[in-house]
Amino acid sequence: MRNIALITDFGEKDYYVGALKGVILSINPEANIIDVSHEITPFHPISAAYVLMGVMNYFPRDTIFLTIVDPRVGSERKIILISADGKYYIGPDNGVFAPVYQLSEFFTVYTITSEHFFLSNPSHTFEARDKMAPVAAWLSKGLPPERFGEPTDDYRRFKFPQPRLEGNILRGIVINIDRFGNLDLNIRPEHLKGRGISFAIIKDIKVSRRVNTYDELKGEELGLLINSLGFLEIGAKMKFAQGLLKAKIGESVELILA
Repeated sequence: MRNIALITDFGEKDYYVGALKGVILSINPEANIIDVSHEITPFHPISAAYVLMGVMNYFPRDTIFLTIVDPRVGSERKIILISADGKYYIGPDNGVFAPVYQLSEFFTVYTITSEHFFLSNPSHTFEARDKMAPVAAWLSKGLPPERFGEPTDDYRRFKFPQPRLEGNILRGIVINIDRFGNLDLNIRPEHLKGRGISFAIIKDIKVSRRVNTYDELKGEELGLLINSLGFLEIGAKMKFAQGLLKAKIGESVELILA
């Protein structure tokens, strides 16, 4: 039996997550459904991709990641199924599976076209419930991925935005904001090319303290540290760096290198 891991921006207020689970369990009552996160920043596939990157290598083989951040729901964008290194990924073709393409040794992408697996009279505004969840449920029962559509090379080859080095300035952006208000940047140590960081500038505010843990910071002091995924992060001790900076996903950050 294949696990189904859910990553969405649906939150907990509405019926959306419950409906997904109801559809899955109606098709496969023995499905093991795991809630990874339903608090992805709405409409930001890059944030979902970042969270997927954080968990995909820690789940066992045969896990199905139903990953849904879908601002173009109901449009002509495709719904895809990926088989990669013994795991499966279902969701919209909008870049949410960037880490699968970048980190998997072998993968095959299928365009989901077998409509007989969908619920009858699917909604244009809730394809996650009516199309993606049923496919995940049937896949969890052991059906092979080729039953759901044809292999394709026509999918969105999205990559995490890469920082740009201009002289002694490394320009990056905020790609995720976690529950504690920490700002995850698209910058990893290798992007520094062996150079040190003098300070960072975000929202015209200078951040110069380099730390290994949040506990090293005091009051509303902001610091730079490497997070558990190996990305540079701007954080604070038991404070919301996002609130202190009034920052958002996509916010520009400049690192002044030593």
